[in-house]
Amino acid sequence: MNSRDERRAEKTVAKQLRRSSKEQERTLRRRDSEAEADRSAVRERYRKKSAARQEKRSMFRTMAVSSVIIVCAFIFFEVLLFLVSGSPGDLETHLLNLADNSLAFVVGLTAMDAVMYISQLQSRRRGESRAIIRHNRIVQPAIDMYLARKNMMVTPPGEDVKTFRIVSDFTVRDLKDMYGPSEIVTDAGRTKIETFRIQTKNLHKALINMVEDIDFDFNPEICDAAMRFINATTYGTAALESLIVFGDDGMRAKRMVLIKQMKEEEENGSLADAKAELKNVYLVQQMIQEQEAAIKEYLTTINEMTGNAKAPAYDHYE
Repeated sequence: MNSRDERRAEKTVAKQLRRSSKEQERTLRRRDSEAEADRSAVRERYRKKSAARQEKRSMFRTMAVSSVIIVCAFIFFEVLLFLVSGSPGDLETHLLNLADNSLAFVVGLTAMDAVMYISQLQSRRRGESRAIIRHNRIVQPAIDMYLARKNMMVTPPGEDVKTFRIVSDFTVRDLKDMYGPSEIVTDAGRTKIETFRIQTKNLHKALINMVEDIDFDFNPEICDAAMRFINATTYGTAALESLIVFGDDGMRAKRMVLIKQMKEEEENGSLADAKAELKNVYLVQQMIQEQEAAIKEYLTTINEMTGNAKAPAYDHYE
């Protein structure tokens, strides 16, 4: 008897659980449908007030007004024809005129679209050129500042620094004096690698602003050159920052070890064979080489775009 009561109780509990779960599912579905309806109402309300909807309504109103004007003009001239000649005219003549006018409208509209397309294309080209020249007035001084610090850092002690040399043939051993004080007065006693980092960030930011502001539909080579510098800087920044840390006062012992390893490194050394401490130096070297190639490509394409292959503004580059 007890077992029967237990089974009945279990069945009752199971039925209640199933009923409860079904009610919960119905409640959840109802809430989801209500939430979806609310979202749909909100989206529809925003669509009604959106600029695109207002623009579409304005276009339809213009089309309606134009159609009414055309119909009224047609009725006016038909009435005038009837009053003058006493007849609305021959139907064949009306149909022939309608066909001729339709053909003339299509030809005129096609010609107008072609003229407008060419005009807009030329306007976009001129606008892009003006935007590139405007940004270049910011980018070119940043390039000059970058090249001055870069060449100062990669030039071994005792050699003359060629301030505006774009491509430098240097090795890891040539970077051994990168923790020395900057030779440029305006750097206020900072190390060479610190000033290089500052000017790299400035040029990186200027090129990012240029790429974000211009579509480069007609001068994609300039965009490619700018993106090449941006990508090289992005990937090499971590290695550069890790080397700058060794310039702190508490890192003197590690800095001296790193400088000793750079002095002892072979001329034909590689990243794969380098010691752990030197790998970041090789990464910075690769970053600089990519940056140099990007700057050379950028300046070349800017010259080609402006049509001044020997412009005085670029005579100081080597």
